[in-house]
Amino acid sequence: MDRLSELPEWILLHILSFLTMKDVVRTAILSKRWRHLWTIIQELDFSLDGSYQNFVYFVNRTLLSRGTSKIRRLRIRLFLDASSHKDYDGWIMYAAKNNVEELFLDFDSGGCTWSPRECVYCNSSLKTLRMHSCWFIRDKQISWNLLTQLTLRVSVLCDETIAKIMAGAPKLEFFELYACCSYDDLNFDSPSLRVLDVHEAEPDEYELGPVMTISAPNVQSLHLSGAFYKKCVLMNVPSVVHATLNFRPLTYSDTQKNLKWQQENLMELVRSLKHVESLTLGTWCVEVLALREKRRIPSQISTHKCVTLSIPMKEDHLLGIVNLLKGSPGLQMLIIDMGSNLSLLKASSDLQRLMLLWEEPIGTEDLSNSNGANYLVSQAKHIKCLLNHLKTVKITQFVAQHSVFPFLEFILKNGRVLENLVIIAKRGVDANSPESLLKVAQRLLSLPRASSQAVVTLLN
Repeated sequence: MDRLSELPEWILLHILSFLTMKDVVRTAILSKRWRHLWTIIQELDFSLDGSYQNFVYFVNRTLLSRGTSKIRRLRIRLFLDASSHKDYDGWIMYAAKNNVEELFLDFDSGGCTWSPRECVYCNSSLKTLRMHSCWFIRDKQISWNLLTQLTLRVSVLCDETIAKIMAGAPKLEFFELYACCSYDDLNFDSPSLRVLDVHEAEPDEYELGPVMTISAPNVQSLHLSGAFYKKCVLMNVPSVVHATLNFRPLTYSDTQKNLKWQQENLMELVRSLKHVESLTLGTWCVEVLALREKRRIPSQISTHKCVTLSIPMKEDHLLGIVNLLKGSPGLQMLIIDMGSNLSLLKASSDLQRLMLLWEEPIGTEDLSNSNGANYLVSQAKHIKCLLNHLKTVKITQFVAQHSVFPFLEFILKNGRVLENLVIIAKRGVDANSPESLLKVAQRLLSLPRASSQAVVTLLN
């Protein structure tokens, strides 16, 4: 017998849990020890990668061979069409009957939706549930006594369904709504809910939607992202400690009126989250801050201790950083992620386009002819966190480019209590060759430092 087969059964089952079901079933030919081992594995992962009929046959045969063995996790990935329900309904009922704890129904809809079976609405064994392209029936009662994590993607559910989820899932801690629709008044009042993630998808045709209100009195981590096609209002979020705003304007909203209300709504959200300890902003959000700084609009005052900016660090972004630092007098840590998600930001307008579409007159001192580096130097005296609190600055996914160095020089020259400047270089980029990074290190070491405690670390 080979050494692998001599391992205890629980270790072999753990190894099999990392494989797709086709590979799991194939292990039956390895030896007599493996022949029936696959039938008691508790993690099942089915993914459509060929003929649909062959896929259905394989899933049915696999489940029949398992009998009534317990299922801990079931994941099904397939393309959904109108005739699919007779197949996946049986699989879901089988999983529920065998007390499935983690259920992932990743159905690629292609415009088609499905409604969950009764055994999904009322289930006493589920702890984790993820569903794609489902349509919740309004009058169904929901009972998920053990559920702690829920993810709904590209699904249809109304405000009443949200309320039923809050009441029927007393242990729910994590809730994600990704590109869902048909709700406006979101009341997440579950006392156990700690993490809330809402991502709004861009509609096929631009139409200003109704106001979306969010109340989440017990949520500690709030993530809002996606397209701005309707106004978002935070009504009750006193417990939020960590917040993320990563919106973008609509692709076809390049009009003065639309961009202006989107920018104003963004700043209302920033104001509603001024109390959070940690705030993360996406690229378009920083561009809006840069525009406000360019127009001499006062910064929003906050009590943030840590701020993360997902920006590629163009020169115009320096103005956004200045605006944010002015409004964060108690800031202790600033993180800049230069590897921001460009696919999310492809519709984001640059600062010049925003300026052209803003209808209010420019202030007495137009900054259009002064670059970000010079402006940074001129504003140092207005940034109080540099004097007393800002101890750590970290740049991840760093790319050696001209627009980054004025910021680094500014931080070192003006950060009086700075303790750590950490730079983590992005790998596989031509600009980050060993020779280039050596020059970056030499340049940083040659810069004067306002803090005798400042340590500069460059990691590759």
